[in-house]
Order: sequence, then structure tokens, then C-alpha cells
Amino acid sequence: MGCNAYLIEGPEGYVLVDAPDGAASWVAQQLPHGASLNHLLITHQHFDHVEEAAALQERFGCTVHAHSSYSPALTLEELGAGWGLPPVSSFRVDDAFGSAKISADWGGLSWKIFHIPGHAADGVAYLLQDENRVFVGDILFAGSVGRTDFPGGSMSQLVRGIRTHLLTLDPHTEVFCGHGPTTTIGEELLNNPYTA
Repeated sequence: MGCNAYLIEGPEGYVLVDAPDGAASWVAQQLPHGASLNHLLITHQHFDHVEEAAALQERFGCTVHAHSSYSPALTLEELGAGWGLPPVSSFRVDDAFGSAKISADWGGLSWKIFHIPGHAADGVAYLLQDENRVFVGDILFAGSVGRTDFPGGSMSQLVRGIRTHLLTLDPHTEVFCGHGPTTTIGEELLNNPYTA
């Protein structure tokens, strides 16, 4: 599926954003000897972003953070079965924070949390405040936005959330997308047709 995952080193441990296929072995190769994965942040539960959440949890004992508890409805497993995709191994969300949590300290790093539905009901962007980096899953792409034709999707809701929470960030903020290349808020303000 070409889904991105991001491994971040903090002063108090390692944090991974999203868990696509192959993430567990990739993380094991990246971690220094003796280090472990402390936190897994899920941007949304569509199957391509959580395929290895259970494997990561079992291998590293990491704490899983997401907007909502694990749900086959959120992972789109019913739709995926129709496409011939295997089911997602169920995983435990240790910190299902909903819309209440707006900030957190994970790995000794300060994070700000934005709930931005529209692509997925549980869509979340995580801003690493001190580094001007935001991890957006499939909310925003370089030159585009996430599709909204899945159950619960809404283009108006998605665009409103992007404009309210993301486009108000510093234009130099780096945007790490769930698929494709990184971009910046400034670049998307100038060239993304959905931000006008």
C-alpha cells in the first residue's frame, strides 16, 4: 500500500507513528542495541496503517495511542474482505483518548493532538511542537487530501479540519504524510487546491 511509518527518538524513548506492513521488522533494524519502542501513535485505523500494530505491541510491549479503541469498522475490514485483503490482527489501544486529549508527553517529547475527521472518523494529526513537524496520516498530502468516499467520510469536514488545525501552523512546519513525500504547510498553502 506504500504506507509510511515514522520512528522518532526522544530523550525518554522511541515513538513510532503508524504501523503498516513490515513495520515490526523495520523498527527492530532501526533501534540501537538495547533500545525498545515505547509508544505507537495511530493516525487512524484504516487497515494499511495498523497492519502490524498487534505485532509491534507483542514484540516491544509499546503503549498504543489512538483516538478510538480498536474496531473492525474503523479498520475497514468488511470492505477489505471484499477486495480479498486479509483481516487485521486485533490489537489493544491502551490510550483511546477521543477528542478530549489535546496534548501529551510521549518519549519525553511535547505533542499536540488534533482530531480531524473526514477521511476517517478517528483521524488524528500529531504535532511535534519543539521540532515544527506534524504527522498527518491521510488527512493531508503533498498537493492533495485524503479520499472521503469510505464510510463516514466527509470532504467538508476534512477541509474544515485542515484549515482550522493545520493551515494555521507555522508555514515552515514539515508535514509527514501517510503516503507519498513530505511537504510543508507553506507549500500546501500555496499549491494545494483544497486549501484555497
